[in-house]
Amino acid sequence: MVDFIHLHLHTQYSILDGACHIEEMVAKAVAQGMKGAAVTDHGNLFGIKEFSEVAAKNKGFKPIFGCETYVARRGRKDKVEMVDRKGDHLILLAKNETGYKNLLKLISFSWTEGHYYKPRIDKELLRTYHEGLIASSACLAGEIPRAIQAGNVAKAEQVILEYKALFGEDFYLELMRHPATDPTRDGDVYRRQMAVGEELIRLSKKLGVKLLATNDVHFINEIDAEAHDRLLCINTGKFMDDAGRMRYTGQ
Repeated sequence: MVDFIHLHLHTQYSILDGACHIEEMVAKAVAQGMKGAAVTDHGNLFGIKEFSEVAAKNKGFKPIFGCETYVARRGRKDKVEMVDRKGDHLILLAKNETGYKNLLKLISFSWTEGHYYKPRIDKELLRTYHEGLIASSACLAGEIPRAIQAGNVAKAEQVILEYKALFGEDFYLELMRHPATDPTRDGDVYRRQMAVGEELIRLSKKLGVKLLATNDVHFINEIDAEAHDRLLCINTGKFMDDAGRMRYTGQ
């Protein structure tokens, strides 16, 4: 069996989005023989203390501290135009103590200087505090996948080379595949993931950047998908029967 651990995972500290209780998540990972896991909550490190305490009770289980950051397109201090209210997603994982300290600095600045609807960092901060960090291109909301979806492969290549120059061997292109088996779920997400994934594989070979297979974890068991769907409705202010509301694939 090939070793696998989750490196893109949202706990209950991804407020109104993640539904993984940390203690239950670690117990499930250990039961499945995983040697560790990363917590990458949206824009914050609120769960790190609890995660480290729970992981310490499980010998041989390695906690990896990370964050799915929001990278402002026009700089973290630009808070005028609605177009940059969220920024592009980027996964950051602490590789060592230096990386952990730099992650703390980045997320602190995202709240004190970059908060505009979401806590945002920018590339200026990344250039200053990138040492000891592993980065990956994140989900469909990442800058590289967005460029690919827009048909701008040249832009995707430019951004890949930019991050490769900054992080070196510690930058990865992230692949996700979440098929929707329920017709009421958002199957378009899977179709876009497959299309983006094909291009990422091609760019990986062309530009010499490694691939990273992840699952965008927001809940622990398949049966939790329905409860998580209701959580999203609260998050987005939508009713369950709203045809145009945000949905996940249920995976």
